[in-house]
Amino acid sequence: MQPKTFFTVVLFAVLLFAAFPAQAREQKPIANDPPQRLIELWPKGAPGATGTSDEDKPAIIPYLPATAQNSGAGILVCPGGAFTNRSVDNEGVLIAQWLKAHGIAAFTLRYRIRPLYTPNDATLDGQRGLQYLRSHADEFHIDPNRIGIIGFSAGSELASMAVYKPLPAQPQSADPVERVPSQPNFMILAYGSSRMPDQLANGAILPPTFMFCTAEDMGHLRGMLELYSNLLRLKVPVESHFFANGEHGVGFAQGDPVLGEWPNLMFNWMRTSGFLTAAPHI
Repeated sequence: MQPKTFFTVVLFAVLLFAAFPAQAREQKPIANDPPQRLIELWPKGAPGATGTSDEDKPAIIPYLPATAQNSGAGILVCPGGAFTNRSVDNEGVLIAQWLKAHGIAAFTLRYRIRPLYTPNDATLDGQRGLQYLRSHADEFHIDPNRIGIIGFSAGSELASMAVYKPLPAQPQSADPVERVPSQPNFMILAYGSSRMPDQLANGAILPPTFMFCTAEDMGHLRGMLELYSNLLRLKVPVESHFFANGEHGVGFAQGDPVLGEWPNLMFNWMRTSGFLTAAPHI
């Protein structure tokens, strides 16, 4: 190409780009997705809070389906992040939007993390989040008996710890959130779990559980296999899907022809387990 011709082509491309509307070149937000409101779980300050920044204030963000699509089920979404950060997008917002699109009310959890706080504080935040959903079930148009928790990686550790040590209802409490129990009606764990305490080995009351991991993520698979075995031994309803390939942290793996099927398997498990309807389960 001659220099003069090359210059003409480049100039034309620059002028064309400049003429294209700026707003069309920007990434557009998702249609009909209004700004989400943030709800602090302890408006007067969380137990053990050491400051007043956002990181000292556990909170949930609701993603509520349209009335016509609402199944009545609700799920607390716990992103991973090794308890040092939170994978808010891949294991939070994207998960909540998927659930919302499938008629399930989702609530992403902003739990406390290191170095300011410990996993025990994060677990308390998860328990409080479950109590908050149950105590505000009418407001969110969800069934208080069909509330679950889903966790990813460290979020799965948080979820399982919250299940192992549920907070009982305190009917006489001045705080209405504390008047309901924290134990979820079902639990979903993605590539992560906590070791079941020995005292739960006999007679533990644990919720129906769905589990997902990959053999490639062997470090987390070992713990999940142990938990799977314990749940079977305790006769807890459990369904597990362990794929051959897939690295840690895939989230819902949307777009992956193989791993991308696990959210659909989870949804079918919820449906056949009776969590997507208030009708009696036969």
